[in-house]
Amino acid sequence: MRTKILTTILLVAVGIARPQESSGQEDDGLWRKASTTHRQAEYPKIHPDGRVWFEFEAPHAESVQVRIAGTSYEMEKDDEGVWSAIVPYPGPGYRSYVMVVDSLVVQDPQSHMYFQNGWASVLEMPSPDEDFYEMKHVPHGDVREHWIYSDITESFRRMFVYTPPGYDDSAARYPVLYLQHGGGETEAEWTHAGRANFILDNLIAEGRVVPMIVVMNNGFVTPAEGRPQPPQNQGWIAFEEFLLDEVIPDIEANFRTIPDREHRAMAGLSMGSIQTFDIVLGNLDMFSYLGSFSPPFMAVGPTVEEALTMGPEVNDRLHAFWLSAGTEEQSIYDATTDVIERLTEVGIETDFYESPGTAHEWQTWRRSLYRFAPLLFQE
Repeated sequence: MRTKILTTILLVAVGIARPQESSGQEDDGLWRKASTTHRQAEYPKIHPDGRVWFEFEAPHAESVQVRIAGTSYEMEKDDEGVWSAIVPYPGPGYRSYVMVVDSLVVQDPQSHMYFQNGWASVLEMPSPDEDFYEMKHVPHGDVREHWIYSDITESFRRMFVYTPPGYDDSAARYPVLYLQHGGGETEAEWTHAGRANFILDNLIAEGRVVPMIVVMNNGFVTPAEGRPQPPQNQGWIAFEEFLLDEVIPDIEANFRTIPDREHRAMAGLSMGSIQTFDIVLGNLDMFSYLGSFSPPFMAVGPTVEEALTMGPEVNDRLHAFWLSAGTEEQSIYDATTDVIERLTEVGIETDFYESPGTAHEWQTWRRSLYRFAPLLFQE
């Protein structure tokens, strides 16, 4: 059996140059606020050539740097105590950054924030020839904040549920994708940083995907006292019981789903990709699609060995066994391709997508969802 390598070439050089850092600040009238810049702020600004103009007020500081895309840039101070710098194009999509003020790392109050191992300032950068995750003039679905009381945790838990355009105006039933975040995030980030709802809206409008419900949960589950506890710092392991015993029954009771394995899929990124790998392969009577984005196989021991013992039976049960990694997340990319080779040796066929030029970041996962979703629930 062969593994299919799905590679998309992204010509970043087209439309956005990569100039050197500018030591001076100039306004040629082309600078525009980033979409992630606060409505009451003016900076950061982005130039059509890809440069970013940062400003930061710290009149008593001795030095200020902006740290973005793994590089620190010195900022210059004016007579009013405002520091500024123009930096080269940091790459496409969500870019987290910090300000370093006299060695103290702080967030920039002028930008939106997202949660990844703590709150971080973010900058949404344009990507040449990629607009599949932008809001467009198409029918839009809804993202609902849905609460459930969990007997496992003895607490209320929140999930986000995407319902496709027209859901409230019909009696139709829909297939369901259970979509999980990574280890540093929450249930909010697939729609906040990942823009999963816009990706699905656009694909549905293009007729490329079957309209579906998407359910996003917090992958960390701590059972209540008196219940079996997962190993220390591995609360994500208990998520399987929560998903199978509480989430799926609740979703099927409260939303118009098609409640069978043929119409149930699961995918996730990083930690969520390992949860997906383990849960789906351990419950092939419940799921028929598996999407594993940037799986950290080298750090966590998933059920790879169990999958190897199943051999071609896996393909008989799964309509899609799909994995992805960014070409710049080297250890994860290498570990993923190694696992794929082992699966191939025992007759398990997988699809693999490599995201060119991206690392362990949201642009990798946006691209992954964009390519995985059209495979789901097709006749």
